[in-house]
Amino acid sequence: MQNSDLKNTDNNRVFPRVDTTCPVMHRASEAERWSVGLLINFSATGMLFQSARALHVDSDINVRLERGRNKVIPALSGSGKVIRCTKIANSKYEVACKLNHIDPPETTK
Repeated sequence: MQNSDLKNTDNNRVFPRVDTTCPVMHRASEAERWSVGLLINFSATGMLFQSARALHVDSDINVRLERGRNKVIPALSGSGKVIRCTKIANSKYEVACKLNHIDPPETTK
């Protein structure tokens, strides 16, 4: 199978997006407290979520998916970069991030 066989023709992505919701814990550094957001969608290389605060583009981010009742989503934690942050309402932002590292499953709580 070639990479071109995996492309989703709807959005020209190698890895398709999965539209689903669950809590997303996020923070910009280890010194910060975790903030809670809401997952909109994710793929093998990134995610889009809603946040109550703006995050700076190109900043590092740590994330944890807390799957709650949604057993389709794997619980995971990892890190990456913020690639887009769009204000959609007062104190509501859509944050897109590219994941650069996923922690091994045994470190995900």
